[in-house]
Amino acid sequence: MMDNQPQENPEEIMEKVLFNEMISVKQLKQLMDAGLTQMTPLDLRTEVEQQEGLIPSSLCFPCEHNLANRQDTGAFSKDFLAKFDPSLFDPEVRYVLICRSGPRTAIALDHFLDGGLQACELIGGVVEWQRQAYPLETPEDLPQVATG
Repeated sequence: MMDNQPQENPEEIMEKVLFNEMISVKQLKQLMDAGLTQMTPLDLRTEVEQQEGLIPSSLCFPCEHNLANRQDTGAFSKDFLAKFDPSLFDPEVRYVLICRSGPRTAIALDHFLDGGLQACELIGGVVEWQRQAYPLETPEDLPQVATG
């Protein structure tokens, strides 16, 4: 059955997700398909996790994490805070923060917003992206944020 609801334009979607500080994988895919250029997916997973595949067009900002106990966000918090500086990011770009399933982006989001940056969390992270059968890119030369 076809969805007869009118499609929202990409800018309206982006304004809503920034207001709510969250975006669904369906909304992100729609924005990517529309070619919205002022939006950048930012992958916060470890380098090991990023090697498993990236959401297309993602920029990498790898941070350590306790992969043996994913609920323990202590290592991520410590590494993220040591690396994060708002001046590393373009204030005109809207960042979609990505991790495996969500907890790490919640930590990072507060710092992005406090730093005057536009950002939102991807609901469900890469796990939900794959559950929706959206493709991942195989990382070659991982595009990374330059940190001091």
